[in-house]
Amino acid sequence: MANTTFTGPVTSLNGFIGGPNVNSGDTQQGGSTAFAVTNASTVTSSAGVLSAVGNEGAMIYVSNGNSGAAIYAFSDGTTWKRVNDAADISTTS
Repeated sequence: MANTTFTGPVTSLNGFIGGPNVNSGDTQQGGSTAFAVTNASTVTSSAGVLSAVGNEGAMIYVSNGNSGAAIYAFSDGTTWKRVNDAADISTTS
């Protein structure tokens, strides 16, 4: 794999780190910011609020998005979807 440097919200370090603006400066694989569910289209962290709108394709770690359990989620451009079943993230089923 080639080493390439991008500008903007994606950082490449021998591969891509999937994280929108809030994680853009992270050097850990996948970012180190844990998000919590606000609603299906918005998550929050100590770094701020992140909307699914405008971040299509972004992947994040959500500490309580799978019925209260941790899970990775991706944005479809409208809502954050759980990676295991593509359902909207939620603190309840």
